[in-house]
Amino acid sequence: MSANPDKAALRRTLRQRRAALDIASRRQASLAIMQRALQNGYLRRGSRIAVYAPMGSELSTWPLILRAIQAGCQVFLPQIPRRGRQMRFVRFDETVSWRRDQFNIPVPIHPQTCVARDLSLVFVPLVGFDLRLARLGQGGGYYDTTFHFRRSRKIWKKPRLIGLAYECQRVKALPVEPWDLHLDEIITENNTYRPPA
Repeated sequence: MSANPDKAALRRTLRQRRAALDIASRRQASLAIMQRALQNGYLRRGSRIAVYAPMGSELSTWPLILRAIQAGCQVFLPQIPRRGRQMRFVRFDETVSWRRDQFNIPVPIHPQTCVARDLSLVFVPLVGFDLRLARLGQGGGYYDTTFHFRRSRKIWKKPRLIGLAYECQRVKALPVEPWDLHLDEIITENNTYRPPA
């Protein structure tokens, strides 16, 4: 995957936008998104849900994670591999302990893990998005690679991929490469974006 200078500049701009949000706005947004996920029926008992642990100025997923556990979901957090870009997912519950990975990201230690194909739904982090549900990620290609298998499916696209973002991360149009992941839906504090009819 080659670096795109347009994407690099856009990432910088969108990260600055995201970082400029005040603490109260961030808190309200994370609670609003948790409520939207609940109202949309995504937190079903017994379903396997992957959610990222927030870093830096990323939208906080902790209200969503805690509500998913209360709803009886099995919650998994992504784990970045030491080699390659294929992530696996580690269970998150009250028995979990923590360590930091090679990128200083906290990851859970739990005996139960899950591969991407066995998840029901994945809440995906992003730096930017557009109304075509194109996603601008951090640039590592981990989500694009891990969920590449969905491209060959014409009908059933499990797991469902839902981006989580602040409204300020929306742009008119993203530069898109053939390998870039498109999402099934994006939830912000103000809207639920779905594919154009």
